[in-house]
Amino acid sequence: MRYRIARAIVWILIRILYTYTGGIRFEGRENVPKKGGVLVTPNHISDADPPTVGFALPRPCYFMAKEELFAIRFWGPIIRLLHGFPVKRYSADRAALRYTEERLKEGEVVVVFPEGKMSEDGKLDELLPGALLVAQRANVPIVPTILFYTDILMPYGELKPRRIGRPIIVRFGKPIMMSELTGDAKGSEALKIAAVRLREIMLELQGYNEGTTQAIGKD
Repeated sequence: MRYRIARAIVWILIRILYTYTGGIRFEGRENVPKKGGVLVTPNHISDADPPTVGFALPRPCYFMAKEELFAIRFWGPIIRLLHGFPVKRYSADRAALRYTEERLKEGEVVVVFPEGKMSEDGKLDELLPGALLVAQRANVPIVPTILFYTDILMPYGELKPRRIGRPIIVRFGKPIMMSELTGDAKGSEALKIAAVRLREIMLELQGYNEGTTQAIGKD
């Protein structure tokens, strides 16, 4: 009950914020399965990304967030109330991965930023295999997701949103199973192949064409 109330309040506040800053548009929400465990893997270009993805999803979600946020007196309890859970960055945080796997097996939606950190230049970095491993163990689909313009709304290193005069875009790709990403590969090699392939799919979703350096939005 507390989660539902908190989520409803945050939903209203985010709607007001995005109405002021330029709006928000969802693309491909029908690609998010209506039931069962789902791993959502967005790119990460701004501190505005977690609430933006949570707002865009048609289902409640859990989300992995850097543990430093939970030490902040005001924000820590709110993040936990909204089903955020901590992860130690730059390490194989087994507790966070185990928690992710448990939620997925329970049929929940979990948001994990597979780059493991925020991109300073807005480009999609290489993906870490941890999130793919839990998707494999939980046997759930992965929904690749791309955010556009949150890095303009709230640039790297800034926490105050700005008015940008254009809608933020959240684009959900079609769900894909790990077996489709790995092919016949096994073990650690399979995870490496899956990470490369998922990144390729996310780049395609982002609208990158061979020979270009700019992402193509649907404006």
